[in-house]
Amino acid sequence: MRLNSSLSALVLITVLTLAGSGLFAREFPSDDSGRDRVGIDYDAIMERGYIEIGVYQDFAPYSWRDNSGQLVGVDVDLAQLIADGLGVDLRVIDLPADEDVDSDLRNYVWRGHYMGRRVVNVLMRVPYNRDLDYRNELAALTGRYAQERIAIGYRVSEFPDEPPFPGSFQSRPVGVETYRLADFYLTGLPGVLPNIQRRRNLEDVIALLRTGEVSAVMGIRAQLEHYLKDDPEFAVESGPLPGLSVGNWPVGIATAFYTARMLSYEVDDLITAAVRDGRVEAIYRAYGLSWDEPGR
Repeated sequence: MRLNSSLSALVLITVLTLAGSGLFAREFPSDDSGRDRVGIDYDAIMERGYIEIGVYQDFAPYSWRDNSGQLVGVDVDLAQLIADGLGVDLRVIDLPADEDVDSDLRNYVWRGHYMGRRVVNVLMRVPYNRDLDYRNELAALTGRYAQERIAIGYRVSEFPDEPPFPGSFQSRPVGVETYRLADFYLTGLPGVLPNIQRRRNLEDVIALLRTGEVSAVMGIRAQLEHYLKDDPEFAVESGPLPGLSVGNWPVGIATAFYTARMLSYEVDDLITAAVRDGRVEAIYRAYGLSWDEPGR
């Protein structure tokens, strides 16, 4: 009896030690929120008959409100594709972006916002990389559906012989959104810093291009295509960007890791099928956008 008690105590101490070391962190979350604060499972969504999918506010061409106040965009159409595939109604919610993706995953996917906003079942347009995935163990990142890419939008008459490249901006003004990847990249290039014009949002940067205050704009390709696609005076170039370690990245969806694993599998299957049969590309093309396969 004494031996059994000693063995039991040893096992208990070992388990507690491993749990404290973080080895079991994925299986036993430290978050103490109630079940309604960390997502609901696939069966509950099917039973109630609708799914709540989050998209980003004022993020054309992915998600924005048209003149009638209706949510439109690539991610809204993809959200409808997901809901149709599950056979449930769609409730799409536009959410303000926080300072970084980690905060968005915490606020909208697995914990909830301190102001009481409810989490969504699926969050669209989540960039995927291993570091982000490892840091956010309470979110499941899956369902990759496109490749995002940094590009240059420019006035064709300014570059009649060939499209601009980063070195072009040693002698020509270029516009960027403040504190975005393009801003950091150009700031680090020799001789470019004095020619950078910064604005807080892309629409204001595009306005600089249209008025001739800058000869080009650097940013996310799909956004540049959205704002410039209907004007033959402008074009978008997505050629190589020397020295930029991450010039493109896959985007997908996020769900709560513990309560919505089955949902993440189902949505991943739906998106994978839509990527393979061309439906995702067709949605991008309908908005006049280029599309690159995300890779798996």
